[in-house]
Amino acid sequence: MVYYPPEKQFDINRIVNQKDDGSSLKVIQRKRRKKISFRKIIIIFAFFILLSGGYMVYKANSTFDKMTGQQNSVIKSFIKMIPLGNNFFQILPIEAEVSIIDRLKNNELDRLNVLILGIRGTDDPNGGLLTDTIMVVSIEPKTGKIALISIPRDLYIDIPYHDYKNKINEAYVVGIKDGGWKNGLKYSKKSVSDVTGMDIHYAVSVDFKAFKEIIDTLGGVRITLFRPFSETNQFEEGVIELPSGSQTIDGDTALLFARARFSTSDFDRAGRQQQLLLAVKEKAFSLGVVSNPVKIISILNSLGNHVKTDAELWEIKELTVLMKNIDTADVRRKVFDTSKYGFLYASRDLNGSYILLPEGGNFDQIRDFCRDIFDE
Repeated sequence: MVYYPPEKQFDINRIVNQKDDGSSLKVIQRKRRKKISFRKIIIIFAFFILLSGGYMVYKANSTFDKMTGQQNSVIKSFIKMIPLGNNFFQILPIEAEVSIIDRLKNNELDRLNVLILGIRGTDDPNGGLLTDTIMVVSIEPKTGKIALISIPRDLYIDIPYHDYKNKINEAYVVGIKDGGWKNGLKYSKKSVSDVTGMDIHYAVSVDFKAFKEIIDTLGGVRITLFRPFSETNQFEEGVIELPSGSQTIDGDTALLFARARFSTSDFDRAGRQQQLLLAVKEKAFSLGVVSNPVKIISILNSLGNHVKTDAELWEIKELTVLMKNIDTADVRRKVFDTSKYGFLYASRDLNGSYILLPEGGNFDQIRDFCRDIFDE
């Protein structure tokens, strides 16, 4: 005979005397089904996370292979970024010399200079590979100061690695003809370095399609105009008219805003391009964008065929961290032009084409300005 303690007698009697209508069994089954259903949801959720993560890795690898001209760039960068990655069983041949990023992390780099080139695109038959935008993003890592320096496309220079002169926007095209887009970046870096006196550490070219699609993916960018802006004669796409004040503009409008010059000038256009670059940076690094996988995938789709760079993926990751932590509230901005302190004057070449030449017959004033831009 089984003995039950007094405190258990009520429960036992209730269970024994309870009418057996199967309700207790049903409750147990429902609880079990709930546990099973919850477990299934977790498994399915985890599966989709892994699936989307795998797709993100695949898209990233495919995109950065196209952008950097290397195979398996994501895998190589993963090896580079892990501890002791440089000698990870010698799986990958990693360069032995100290990289720019290593110098940056070790506080051995006084300035980091990145060249941004804007082109119309390979599909444009009217000089689609000419660099309409030539801008240096210069960062002083120790202070967090940043400067945007724009060089006009009509500046007349010695074309790198060739014995003749032409406009600086030709350097990218000449490089591509000599050996593909990597040479295009190399020639552009050399020409800008010769003009500014600065070491150009990285370069990136972006065409109109990527520029427009990235801004649309970001949900537009916000700009502030101190006076209304309009361009009524330049574009087949139509007229662009923007009121004064703060406003959000989409990719199509931003592209026209960045290209417009008939009603103003190339120099004013360079200033607007600087404004848009800062607006894109602020939007891209906002929490809602950086943490959104859908937008990241969409941006990667735009980048693949329309952006080229000589930076590897692991370097881009480090540069992204650096840019994220930089305050763009106080940015030094300079456009070299024909104004009093622009250090250039207008002229004509032997064929009568409009060109820009440096005051004094050399680039010393421009180089001095670039050297001291953070000392003001």
